[in-house]
Amino acid sequence: MVVQSNINTAKYQNSINNMKTTEHQQKKASKELSTGKKVNTAADDAVALSISQKLLKEAQSLSTGSKNISYGIDATNIADGALSNISDSLGDIEQNTVRAMNGLYSDSDRAILQEANEQSVATINQTINQAQYNGKNLLDGSSGDISIYTGTASMSITETDARAVANQLENFDVSGNPDTISTSAIDSTSDAINSMRSQIGAQTNGLEAAYSVNNNTEENITSAQAAKEDADFYKSVTKMKSSGIVGAAQNMALKNQMNSEENLVQKLLQ
Repeated sequence: MVVQSNINTAKYQNSINNMKTTEHQQKKASKELSTGKKVNTAADDAVALSISQKLLKEAQSLSTGSKNISYGIDATNIADGALSNISDSLGDIEQNTVRAMNGLYSDSDRAILQEANEQSVATINQTINQAQYNGKNLLDGSSGDISIYTGTASMSITETDARAVANQLENFDVSGNPDTISTSAIDSTSDAINSMRSQIGAQTNGLEAAYSVNNNTEENITSAQAAKEDADFYKSVTKMKSSGIVGAAQNMALKNQMNSEENLVQKLLQ
């Protein structure tokens, strides 16, 4: 009887251990289904979890970098729009200047044209003052180069000083002798503004390209991270059902084993 009891104890313990293993598998599958992840703790897969967390950090950094880039694009668009308005004002000044160079115009006519030019210069200065993004002046040369961190590297919006260029028009006068009036100051100002627009346009293109690269890279990294961590719902459901069936069979086997031992004991006691 003593030997038989020891054998039965070992068999029971083995059955219980198997049932615990099956229960653990079922709980793991249930957790995968509830969280949507196959790696929820380091115990599930320490290496996969470590890689997944690194990929997640990279993706988050790129996402934030994309936001930074979008702000930079907004700023360059504001600057370019303002420079476009300045070009329009310079066009008005040039037209008035060419008209003032006509010897058939009277002094009072040229005085009116001069007043119009002064108004256009005031509009240019106002445009420069209003060209701001988040409190930063974009066209008066006061902000310096603006750094944009993309999440992996830095890009710059180069300082643009339209104020210094526009200052040469402050004393520009078309009210005097038409033979001494020249468009050279306007031409040089227009050339400088066009050069600034070209520079800003190139920087906008660079920022937009970086934004696209960031988004594509983030998408690829996110996919890789998901492959490491996300659960395969079909496999998890199959695993849960399978462990449930196995668990039920183990319970039945243990119950039968206990009944068998109980019957044996009863027979021995008869």
